[in-house]
Amino acid sequence: MAQNAPLNQKRKFSWPLFLSPFISRLGDALYIFGLNWFIVKATGTASILGVVQGIGGLVLVAADVLAGPLVDSVNRKRVMLWSDIISFVACLLMALIVDVNHPIFYQLVLLTAILDIGLGFNFPAAKAMVPELIQDSALQRFNAISNTSLSLADIFAPLLGGALLAVSWINFREFLLINAFSFLLSIALLLGIRYRYQPSKSGRLSIWTSLQDGFKYVMGKPVLVKMVVIDSVVNIFYAAFNLLLPYDVKHYFGGNEHLYSYLMAVMAIGGMLGGLSLVRARSARALPQIERDIYLLAVVMLIAGFWRPYPVLLVMTGLYGFLISRIGVGLFTLVQNVTDVAYLGRVFGIWFISVDFMHPLGNFIFGFVIDWLGDGTFVLMGILLALCLGLTDLVFRKHTTA
Repeated sequence: MAQNAPLNQKRKFSWPLFLSPFISRLGDALYIFGLNWFIVKATGTASILGVVQGIGGLVLVAADVLAGPLVDSVNRKRVMLWSDIISFVACLLMALIVDVNHPIFYQLVLLTAILDIGLGFNFPAAKAMVPELIQDSALQRFNAISNTSLSLADIFAPLLGGALLAVSWINFREFLLINAFSFLLSIALLLGIRYRYQPSKSGRLSIWTSLQDGFKYVMGKPVLVKMVVIDSVVNIFYAAFNLLLPYDVKHYFGGNEHLYSYLMAVMAIGGMLGGLSLVRARSARALPQIERDIYLLAVVMLIAGFWRPYPVLLVMTGLYGFLISRIGVGLFTLVQNVTDVAYLGRVFGIWFISVDFMHPLGNFIFGFVIDWLGDGTFVLMGILLALCLGLTDLVFRKHTTA
């Protein structure tokens, strides 16, 4: 991997760099769990919640645009620290002023926006720091373990949230305090990371100039463009799959919320196992191997559409989580291996812009398609995913041979 002379001692593993995102993810997942429950309980409607999260999603895309240039022009550790500090202060202040029985709309929007801005800056900075602190031969293993920990956080959050809700005196304020504590713990872990910032030789650029430079860099590497396109396509169908699961449970399995929760738990467990399956891999996965997993993902969707029994859907959902995790780990590791360290922040920023944009696009398109095709949407998704990947391969094969 092309990079400047290293100033940081690389290790096979970094506990602070591993635990900090996990703890923040667990705290955020608990916050979302509490937000969903208490806001709907207080207002009796999901409309306010939808608007709050919709605005948060737009803010996250805006943060992605700014995050890449900033992460590449300043100390990445400080970006993570300040993101966590601001998020900690925001959660703490909100816990002090919130009226849990009559939540105020603008306060919820402001807090969610602040947390999404923190996430938008923190995640690219963390991913960009990994190749600076972890040995090249250990990158895939570290990414796999890190990805597995995030799946564990998604499993533990609803379990812990449900246990907290069983305590009569706990309300949304306590969920905010728990999230604030998670950011505080993350800050303490980040302070333990030994990291020396190496300024770019080209000097500090303006955000716009830096972003333009980043886009030129990505466009100059066809393999990066292809991976962004592939992950964008996968994320359209990722959003659609998650939209289709509750629809299936409601229309074909009696609307039993327990059956839906089992699907989500199995998906998270599948994601965890997918990450673990790559922990002991001796070499990074090549792009053709990742593409094979995407074709298998299309097959999973086809099977879920052709056979409706709940046990089949349960197994396919687990396989779906397993494959999505392997695809994500493989792509992250490849990006880290083929990108210069000086451009990692901008590359991941561009990457996350596409991902965060494709989720709502997938929801919008397939929201209508699902109402039209119902369970048959699984079949359409499987066919379209395979066709899109095949078309992407064809376009980039012509580009590289031209």
